[in-house]
Amino acid sequence: MILVLVLLAAAVALWPTRRGGGFRSLSMRDRATTEAGGERRAEPRDDLVVEDCADALVLLAVALRAGRGTAEAIEETADVAGGVAGRQLRVVAAAMRWDRTPEEAWAYAHPVWRPAALALTVAHRTGAPPAAAVLGAAARIREDARRRQEAAAAKAGVMLVVPLGLLFLPAFVCTAVVPVVAALAGRALSGS
Repeated sequence: MILVLVLLAAAVALWPTRRGGGFRSLSMRDRATTEAGGERRAEPRDDLVVEDCADALVLLAVALRAGRGTAEAIEETADVAGGVAGRQLRVVAAAMRWDRTPEEAWAYAHPVWRPAALALTVAHRTGAPPAAAVLGAAARIREDARRRQEAAAAKAGVMLVVPLGLLFLPAFVCTAVVPVVAALAGRALSGS
Protein backbone atom coordinates (compact mmCIF):
# COMPACT_ATOMS: atom_id res chain seq x y z
CA MET A 1 0.00 0.00 0.00
CA ILE A 2 2.80 2.39 0.87
CA LEU A 3 4.54 1.55 -2.40
CA VAL A 4 1.38 2.44 -4.34
CA LEU A 5 1.07 5.78 -2.51
CA VAL A 6 4.73 6.59 -3.14
CA LEU A 7 4.35 5.76 -6.84
CA LEU A 8 1.19 7.84 -7.06
CA ALA A 9 2.94 10.82 -5.43
CA ALA A 10 5.89 10.43 -7.82
CA ALA A 11 3.57 10.31 -10.85
CA VAL A 12 1.76 13.47 -9.72
CA ALA A 13 5.05 15.28 -9.01
CA LEU A 14 6.55 14.33 -12.38
CA TRP A 15 3.43 15.00 -14.47
CA PRO A 16 4.27 17.72 -17.00
CA THR A 17 2.60 21.06 -16.49
CA ARG A 18 1.92 23.70 -19.09
CA ARG A 19 3.37 27.08 -18.23
CA GLY A 20 3.08 30.00 -20.61
CA GLY A 21 4.57 30.05 -24.08
CA GLY A 22 1.50 28.58 -25.71
CA PHE A 23 -0.67 29.96 -28.44
CA ARG A 24 -3.70 30.51 -26.23
CA SER A 25 -6.03 33.40 -25.70
CA LEU A 26 -9.38 34.42 -27.03
CA SER A 27 -9.63 34.12 -30.78
CA MET A 28 -10.84 37.03 -32.90
CA ARG A 29 -14.28 35.45 -33.18
CA ASP A 30 -14.56 34.98 -29.41
CA ARG A 31 -13.47 38.55 -28.74
CA ALA A 32 -15.89 39.88 -31.34
CA THR A 33 -18.83 37.98 -29.86
CA THR A 34 -18.04 39.02 -26.30
CA GLU A 35 -17.56 42.66 -27.31
CA ALA A 36 -20.58 42.79 -29.65
CA GLY A 37 -22.86 40.86 -27.33
CA GLY A 38 -22.37 43.31 -24.51
CA GLU A 39 -21.11 40.59 -22.23
CA ARG A 40 -18.23 41.03 -19.88
CA ARG A 41 -15.07 41.46 -21.94
CA ALA A 42 -12.34 38.93 -21.27
CA GLU A 43 -8.91 40.23 -20.40
CA PRO A 44 -6.70 39.90 -23.50
CA ARG A 45 -3.40 38.11 -23.14
CA ASP A 46 -0.20 38.67 -25.07
CA ASP A 47 -0.22 35.22 -26.62
CA LEU A 48 -0.52 34.92 -30.35
CA VAL A 49 -3.34 32.65 -31.43
CA VAL A 50 -2.63 30.62 -34.54
CA GLU A 51 -6.29 30.76 -35.52
CA ASP A 52 -6.14 34.58 -35.32
CA CYS A 53 -3.22 34.57 -37.75
CA ALA A 54 -5.06 32.36 -40.21
CA ASP A 55 -8.22 34.48 -39.93
CA ALA A 56 -6.18 37.65 -40.42
CA LEU A 57 -4.61 36.18 -43.55
CA VAL A 58 -8.04 35.45 -45.00
CA LEU A 59 -8.99 39.08 -44.37
CA LEU A 60 -5.71 40.16 -45.93
CA ALA A 61 -6.47 38.10 -49.05
CA VAL A 62 -9.87 39.78 -49.30
CA ALA A 63 -8.26 43.23 -49.03
CA LEU A 64 -5.68 42.31 -51.66
CA ARG A 65 -8.39 41.04 -54.01
CA ALA A 66 -10.21 44.33 -53.52
CA GLY A 67 -7.23 46.07 -55.09
CA ARG A 68 -5.43 47.44 -52.04
CA GLY A 69 -1.67 47.70 -52.02
CA THR A 70 0.19 45.25 -49.81
CA ALA A 71 1.07 47.69 -47.02
CA GLU A 72 -2.40 49.27 -47.10
CA ALA A 73 -4.08 45.85 -47.03
CA ILE A 74 -1.93 44.77 -44.07
CA GLU A 75 -2.81 47.98 -42.17
CA GLU A 76 -6.53 47.51 -42.79
CA THR A 77 -6.31 43.89 -41.74
CA ALA A 78 -4.45 44.91 -38.58
CA ASP A 79 -7.25 47.35 -37.73
CA VAL A 80 -9.88 44.64 -38.10
CA ALA A 81 -7.88 41.84 -36.47
CA GLY A 82 -6.83 43.73 -33.36
CA GLY A 83 -5.03 42.05 -30.49
CA VAL A 84 -1.55 40.62 -30.84
CA ALA A 85 -2.07 39.67 -34.49
CA GLY A 86 -3.13 43.23 -35.29
CA ARG A 87 -0.14 44.73 -33.48
CA GLN A 88 2.26 42.48 -35.35
CA LEU A 89 0.65 43.27 -38.68
CA ARG A 90 0.93 47.00 -37.93
CA VAL A 91 4.67 46.56 -37.35
CA VAL A 92 5.01 44.71 -40.66
CA ALA A 93 3.02 47.41 -42.49
CA ALA A 94 5.11 50.17 -40.90
CA ALA A 95 8.30 48.42 -41.98
CA MET A 96 6.95 48.20 -45.54
CA ARG A 97 6.06 51.90 -45.46
CA TRP A 98 9.67 52.57 -44.47
CA ASP A 99 10.79 50.86 -47.70
CA ARG A 100 11.86 47.59 -46.12
CA THR A 101 11.72 44.55 -48.35
CA PRO A 102 8.95 42.05 -47.56
CA GLU A 103 11.55 39.67 -46.09
CA GLU A 104 12.83 42.38 -43.73
CA ALA A 105 9.33 43.55 -42.82
CA TRP A 106 8.05 40.08 -41.93
CA ALA A 107 11.19 39.39 -39.86
CA TYR A 108 9.67 41.69 -37.21
CA ALA A 109 6.66 39.37 -36.78
CA HIS A 110 6.24 36.11 -34.89
CA PRO A 111 7.52 32.97 -36.68
CA VAL A 112 3.95 31.72 -37.11
CA TRP A 113 3.62 34.31 -39.91
CA ARG A 114 6.38 32.66 -42.00
CA PRO A 115 4.02 31.10 -44.57
CA ALA A 116 2.44 34.51 -45.14
CA ALA A 117 5.84 36.15 -45.41
CA LEU A 118 6.95 33.57 -47.95
CA ALA A 119 3.75 33.92 -49.98
CA LEU A 120 3.93 37.72 -50.12
CA THR A 121 7.67 37.68 -50.83
CA VAL A 122 7.24 35.30 -53.76
CA ALA A 123 4.30 37.32 -55.08
CA HIS A 124 6.33 40.54 -54.74
CA ARG A 125 9.32 39.08 -56.60
CA THR A 126 7.34 37.45 -59.39
CA GLY A 127 4.65 40.06 -59.78
CA ALA A 128 1.93 37.46 -59.27
CA PRO A 129 -1.33 38.41 -57.54
CA PRO A 130 -0.75 37.67 -53.86
CA ALA A 131 -4.32 36.92 -52.70
CA ALA A 132 -4.32 33.22 -53.66
CA ALA A 133 -0.87 32.73 -52.13
CA VAL A 134 -2.03 34.38 -48.90
CA LEU A 135 -5.07 32.08 -48.74
CA GLY A 136 -2.71 29.13 -49.22
CA ALA A 137 -0.56 30.46 -46.37
CA ALA A 138 -3.62 30.61 -44.11
CA ALA A 139 -4.38 26.99 -44.97
CA ARG A 140 -0.77 26.00 -44.21
CA ILE A 141 -0.87 27.77 -40.85
CA ARG A 142 -4.08 25.93 -39.91
CA GLU A 143 -2.61 22.61 -41.09
CA ASP A 144 0.56 23.15 -39.05
CA ALA A 145 -1.55 23.94 -35.99
CA ARG A 146 -3.62 20.79 -36.54
CA ARG A 147 -0.45 18.69 -36.79
CA ARG A 148 0.90 20.19 -33.58
CA GLN A 149 -2.39 19.41 -31.83
CA GLU A 150 -2.29 15.82 -33.07
CA ALA A 151 1.29 15.45 -31.84
CA ALA A 152 0.29 16.87 -28.45
CA ALA A 153 -2.63 14.44 -28.27
CA ALA A 154 -0.32 11.52 -29.08
CA LYS A 155 2.10 12.70 -26.39
CA ALA A 156 -0.80 12.93 -23.91
CA GLY A 157 -1.73 9.34 -24.77
CA VAL A 158 1.79 8.20 -23.96
CA MET A 159 1.76 10.20 -20.74
CA LEU A 160 -1.45 8.45 -19.70
CA VAL A 161 0.24 5.06 -20.06
CA VAL A 162 3.01 6.00 -17.59
CA PRO A 163 0.72 6.04 -14.51
CA LEU A 164 -0.84 2.82 -15.73
CA GLY A 165 2.56 1.16 -15.83
CA LEU A 166 3.74 2.68 -12.56
CA LEU A 167 0.61 2.07 -10.50
CA PHE A 168 -1.69 -0.55 -11.92
CA LEU A 169 0.88 -3.07 -13.13
CA PRO A 170 2.60 -3.38 -9.71
CA ALA A 171 -0.81 -3.52 -8.06
CA PHE A 172 -1.87 -6.31 -10.44
CA VAL A 173 1.34 -8.23 -9.73
CA CYS A 174 0.87 -7.84 -5.95
CA THR A 175 -2.82 -8.80 -5.92
CA ALA A 176 -3.00 -11.44 -8.65
CA VAL A 177 0.37 -12.90 -9.60
CA VAL A 178 2.09 -13.08 -6.19
CA PRO A 179 -0.80 -14.93 -4.45
CA VAL A 180 -1.03 -17.46 -7.31
CA VAL A 181 2.73 -18.04 -7.33
CA ALA A 182 2.74 -18.31 -3.52
CA ALA A 183 -0.13 -20.83 -3.60
CA LEU A 184 1.56 -22.91 -6.31
CA ALA A 185 4.90 -22.77 -4.48
CA GLY A 186 3.19 -23.80 -1.23
CA ARG A 187 1.54 -26.79 -2.93
CA ALA A 188 4.77 -27.78 -4.64
CA LEU A 189 6.72 -27.60 -1.36
CA SER A 190 4.05 -29.43 0.67
CA GLY A 191 3.74 -32.16 -1.97
CA SER A 192 7.46 -33.06 -1.92
